Amino acid sequence: MWLMLFIVSIMWTTNKCYAGESPESIRNEQGLMMKSFMNESINPCDNFYKYACGNWAKHQTFEKTNKSFGIFGVLTRQVNKFIDDFILFNNHTSATSEETQKILESSEVKKVQRYFSICRQQKKLKREPYIETWNVPGGWPVLNSSWSDQTFDWINITGQLKLIGGESLIDVHVGPHYENATRNTIYIFPAAFPLFQPSLFEENLIVKQIVAKMISLVIGSFGLDELKLNKTVSDVLSFETKLASVYLKDEEDEGEYDRLEDMTLEALQEIFPDIDFHRLLTIVSGQEISKSQMVTLSNGWYFENLMDLLNETKSEDLANFFLYRFGLQIGVLQPVDNYCRNEVIKHMGFFLGYIYNTAFNNERDNEDVRKLAQSIKSVFAEIIQKTDWIDSDTKAEASIKLDNLLLKVGASEDSLRFSEIKEEFSLIDFDPNDYYRSYFKLLAFSVQKPFRTLNKSNDRSDTNHNAATVRAFYSLTKNHLVIPTNVLQKPVYNFYFPNSVKYGALGYILGHEVTHSVDGNGRTYDSEGTIRQWWTEKSEEEYLNRTSCLTAQYANYTPNFLNASANSIGASTVNENIADNGGIRQSFQAYKAWFAKHPDEQETLPHLNLTNTQLFFLSFAQFYCQVTKPGSSLVSTLTDEHASGKNRVIGTLSNFEEFSKEFNCPVGSKMNPAKKCRVW
Repeated sequence: MWLMLFIVSIMWTTNKCYAGESPESIRNEQGLMMKSFMNESINPCDNFYKYACGNWAKHQTFEKTNKSFGIFGVLTRQVNKFIDDFILFNNHTSATSEETQKILESSEVKKVQRYFSICRQQKKLKREPYIETWNVPGGWPVLNSSWSDQTFDWINITGQLKLIGGESLIDVHVGPHYENATRNTIYIFPAAFPLFQPSLFEENLIVKQIVAKMISLVIGSFGLDELKLNKTVSDVLSFETKLASVYLKDEEDEGEYDRLEDMTLEALQEIFPDIDFHRLLTIVSGQEISKSQMVTLSNGWYFENLMDLLNETKSEDLANFFLYRFGLQIGVLQPVDNYCRNEVIKHMGFFLGYIYNTAFNNERDNEDVRKLAQSIKSVFAEIIQKTDWIDSDTKAEASIKLDNLLLKVGASEDSLRFSEIKEEFSLIDFDPNDYYRSYFKLLAFSVQKPFRTLNKSNDRSDTNHNAATVRAFYSLTKNHLVIPTNVLQKPVYNFYFPNSVKYGALGYILGHEVTHSVDGNGRTYDSEGTIRQWWTEKSEEEYLNRTSCLTAQYANYTPNFLNASANSIGASTVNENIADNGGIRQSFQAYKAWFAKHPDEQETLPHLNLTNTQLFFLSFAQFYCQVTKPGSSLVSTLTDEHASGKNRVIGTLSNFEEFSKEFNCPVGSKMNPAKKCRVW
């Protein structure tokens, strides 16, 4: 009980820390916590994940809506508790700072509270109210026996789905221009394929079975008879399978649109006369888009193949496909309070995160983390210069990119000002008495928000992220690394943790994100966030040779019945695996350099019979302790761009010689295989 209270409970004080904490008590609690998660009966050389995390599940409560619950889940609970207590349920007291108190009493907070309130009061765990309010002209064939395709308009429905964040056939969004990241462009892409990679539809029957089950659950929630349900599921699955094949470009199909290409909207319309892009952009943007507007097209061959598919598809089947994708997008199964809170966090996080930052930003912590991040960045620069498989030209470009990489730690000085928040909030047009109408208005606000930046210049220092979401990230187009305030909390970070623990968890995160600057995606962007080929052909070839080792290694972690898909899964997670393996090496090297200069520092923790360097690796591994919901691991394996927590620990450490030295793992043991993979 004491452990859960320690992790989850938040005792707010005016100096923004835990009541009564001291350096000694913090280290004592951290040592007890880390020890409680371990299963010390496991040989660390056999399975370090089980050794580090074997008892994690015993100390966690698991919400039914979660697929898995790890350290980020702990941090998210802490943020959610603040949002619940201080914003949504209006339980804040004079214990908060004067500045925070002023914001909590603002009309903007009252607007958030009103939306949350009507959501809790009116939301039903059914899809019908959403369908009724969405009110697409003509309705849906599976729900209307007199449905006619005369009013069916696939362009309109595609746009309306995009307005609620759904994916269907075509994606449009505003982002930094690929050749000049200081300005924006409208991108027109194939819509992201939900749940699974398109290639898996051909490779594995299990994927089709899972998708069929998903379609059945969504469509079946409308109360169809068994015969009609089975036919609809079969028709929608057939279309999904054909759509997946549209994404798979034939080697012979080397069309002139197989790249990013700028053109006017009018010129685009001439190339694809059967797709009304102008009307689609008008729907999604919420404003009239000039036909002379420059847009950026990606993968033109996809749109050619898409029209072939649509021309051979019955309108009824296409409409039912859209209804399925709509049902997939709206969340109706979560407990109402959780769902409603998640909605305000997702769409109003720029404001909720601002309040959280105001309450918890600590410049002492920010400066501590900046120093840690700078040490890791410097180590990575050294590693690149010493790497013998990339040539001098590529090294020079990589050095420029690292030199220009911006570190954004905590609530940075260029965060949104409250005046900007108020201006942004004035654009949200809620219906204060109707949740469902407000829901669609809020989602449209989020989707249309980037279009207001179309003609504005970009500054690399602007983060503009959802500060209420717990995540650290690297931005390709801005070449900056963001570590928000909500990550700089226990149990991941505390100013008084020994550096062995700081570098093992937070330092590894920093190294992981820095490595993304030169992974499979990062190496296609230069120091200014522009897409440019700055790797030489020789360095490129050597890079691919090394990544193939990681692809094969992580493919071996997939279940036996997924062998046909193993290579695809290994390839889909390879960028994250590169970042994991590079991040742990950078952080360990940076920590060793720091400790060499501070040998008298107390770098162990009470209750743990481990050296400082062993503690480093334990801190890393426990960052990935997870409780996984039964039945969800298969979907996660097939859809996540990350390997599982277990495989991230085992895969990363089994490639790292320094880990084996610290725990005396003999060559040939499971955690110290003779063959190791390394990129950086």
